[in-house]
Amino acid sequence: MKFVFDLDGTLCFDGMTIADTIKTPLLTAEDYGHQVIFASARSYRDCIGLLEGELATRLVIGLNGGLAYQNGQLILQHQLHRESYQMVLKVCHNYNLPYFLDDHFNYAISQAEKIPFISSVDPLGLGKQLPVNELGPAIKMVIYMGNHLEMLADLITELEQLDTLDLFYHEMEECLYLNPYGVSKGSTILDLVGENFVAFGNDKNDIPMFDKSLYGVQVGDYPYLKEHADDQVPADSQQVALKIQEVFQEFQGK
Repeated sequence: MKFVFDLDGTLCFDGMTIADTIKTPLLTAEDYGHQVIFASARSYRDCIGLLEGELATRLVIGLNGGLAYQNGQLILQHQLHRESYQMVLKVCHNYNLPYFLDDHFNYAISQAEKIPFISSVDPLGLGKQLPVNELGPAIKMVIYMGNHLEMLADLITELEQLDTLDLFYHEMEECLYLNPYGVSKGSTILDLVGENFVAFGNDKNDIPMFDKSLYGVQVGDYPYLKEHADDQVPADSQQVALKIQEVFQEFQGK
């Protein structure tokens, strides 16, 4: 069986590390006949240090399905619709909206201090922060709306009418996420892995992955994921490690 794991809030609880108590069962997957895959909102660049060594060579789906790496090599990428992306970028500049942009490995930032996840960006210094006009084709864009919440509803409505972008708003981060149209963790997992997989996740961007999975295990108590999950475990490293072992055993030979 294939097992797909989100990272932040699912396996990683401090933004920087995965506890050895969790890594140990992950490394036993093949003993049960399973394959471990990771699916994150992060760039692959930002997963390398978190996964370390052997786990970083596994199939890693990044940027909410926007790209995938296998054995450290880029094997798939989607790109934001160019005209729509340029329009959104103009809106950000006109209204001074902070944003974060990823291409397949490098990134651009406006007002880094406003980006909630900035501390986990490129901790190993593997990529380059570039001027936005020097960035490669954009794959994922995040716009911080915390200082401009009065614009949020109208902006989402305007962007949805384009039918060229996938959007979701993260209430806790106060960030609007933009991906290529039709691209999510769930869609890219289906493209690369197929339908037979078990998912572990914790947040809103894991809903498409859970909806495509055979079995979904929610970590933590995000309320909007609960109705899509088959099982739930507290956001605690020891509890998650035990649940991974339990589900590995449950699906052995399937």
